Order: sequence, then structure tokens, then C-alpha cells
Amino acid sequence: MSQSDKRALLAEGLAAGDDDAALHARLVAAGVSAAAAKYEVDRLAKDPMAATLRKQAARLAKQGWLLANQQRLALEADGGFALDTLDRPEPAHFYRHHYEANRPAKLVGIVDHWPALSRWSLDHFAGVAGNAVVEAQVERERDPDYEIAKDGHRRLVRFAELIDWLRADAPSNDIYLTAYNSGTNAAALGALWDDLAPIDLLGDRGGGRDGFFWLGPKGTLTPWHHDLTNNLLVQVIGRKRVRMAPPWAFARMRNSHHCFSDWGNDALPHGAGDADTPPVLETVIGPGEGVFLPVGWWHQVEALDLSASMSFTSFRRSNAHVEDYASYGPL
Repeated sequence: MSQSDKRALLAEGLAAGDDDAALHARLVAAGVSAAAAKYEVDRLAKDPMAATLRKQAARLAKQGWLLANQQRLALEADGGFALDTLDRPEPAHFYRHHYEANRPAKLVGIVDHWPALSRWSLDHFAGVAGNAVVEAQVERERDPDYEIAKDGHRRLVRFAELIDWLRADAPSNDIYLTAYNSGTNAAALGALWDDLAPIDLLGDRGGGRDGFFWLGPKGTLTPWHHDLTNNLLVQVIGRKRVRMAPPWAFARMRNSHHCFSDWGNDALPHGAGDADTPPVLETVIGPGEGVFLPVGWWHQVEALDLSASMSFTSFRRSNAHVEDYASYGPL
């Protein structure tokens, strides 16, 4: 075994929190003689990089203990690990017990005053904005990393052509108008914002016109990821299944790049999870219903029908979490 291979094994062991005996056993298991393994481990006593790795491993172990306590408290709470449903919640209650507490919730009765609930349909879209050119994510099904590589899937299409394609009502994950396309679509589809109105939980900020429009067929899937802001997702047409996993399950979320999870489109089961899978909350939202997705909560969203939604980030509290987020590469 080369010296660099030995050093790599030692680095892995130090990062994992191995003591000297465990480091020695790790080397011997890889084929290093007992004497050579002792020599390599003894050298670490004077290596400042080894000392730094050991300190970092201790910090991570402490963080793991803190997250485990958060899990224990969540599972032992009254009602267990569950998703609250709030009917026309008072803003003070919502912000105190959910926004500031970083707890998701299903919300009903918050957009009953929206004209969109009775107006929005494919015919309505065609009538008010059919001639518009919109941006969509396309050819997603040929790319297993379509969400990570979303810049390469952006295409301009006539809204009327997309609507005609959606009329077939065929399940697909191949084309989707998402929040990522809003730079183009907020202007092109401005007439649709006339069908919205301010949401009490959000206050007067934006007047309902600062949301992000989502439109796609049954079968669109947004894979497991976490957002860099708090989000409110509101359903207008059709239903979406939303699965959520808490930040304290980070170690089981297989986060290997930026804010994305290697679980991808896997339908992780609802429940408390186990040693390998995270605890998962699940709900289905239909027209007029919404879900609050707190910053850092992992989630996956699946359209169960032809679906049109709006999402919002303009809360009454600061939502500037992205400003101090580093754009992490491989983790």
C-alpha cells in the first residue's frame, strides 16, 4: 500500500472520530503490518492536520448529539411526529408556532378569496395568455439529474402550444413550468396575477403579485431537496403530494451536493424512519390548500393531477437565509 493510501485511510478514520486503537485496526484490516500501522499512528501525535481533524470530528459528534435530541423531542411530542393542519390561522399563531419554530404545516382557508380558484383552467390560460412566450423546463425524463442541471433544460415555448399538449392529460415528468422560470413567466403571464389577491399570512408585501407560478401535467416530480428560504406553496388546480423530512435528519438525507438529496425521486415512506431512512411527514394539498415549507426542511413534491400552483417567499419576517449560504459543491 502506498504512503498516500495509508494517509487517506488515516484521514477517513480521524474524520470518523477513531481513536488510536481504531486507526491501527483500520490500517491492519487494509493489509498494513501491525508494526507499520503502529508507526503511522504514532506519527499523528505531532501532526497538526491530525489534531485539527480530531477536533472537527468531536464537533460533528456534538452536533450529532444535539440533532438526536431534537429528534427525540419531536417523536415524544403530544401527537407524535405529525403535521399540523391550520384552518384560517391567525398570523400571530402561525409565526410563533410554525415560522419562528421551523415547523411545517398544512394550511386551509387562506386563499378562499382568490378568483383563481374558480377561474383558472386550461381554457382560461389560453384565453388570457395563449399568445405569450413562456419558459419551461423540458426533456427532464432523459436526465436523471434534471433538477441539478435545470439550466440546460430551459426552453421558450408558446403558452398555447403547451396548453394544447396538457389537454391530452397524459402523465409526464418531461415538461414543467416552475418557479425557476419565473424571471420570464412573471411578465409573460402577468394577466394571471389579476386572479390572485393578498394572503393575510403574508401581509401587504407584494399584494399577491410576487409569487411564483407552477404548471405541469400529472406526474411532475420535484426530487428531494431543501430550499434556502421559507416557502408557502398554494394549490389552485389539481392535487400535489408533498413529502417532508426535518433538518435534524440530515445524516440520513444523503446530501452529497448543494441542497439536493441522493434520495432523488424515491417515495420515502411516511413515518418515524429508521437507522437508514429519515422520518417523513406526508400530505396531499388540493385546490385552495397550501403547505408551509420551512427553510432547511427536505421535501419532495409530486403532481397527482394536472396541476397549477403558486409559491411565495414574502413573509412578514426576514427570509434572507440565502444571503449567508455558501454554494456548496460535493459534500
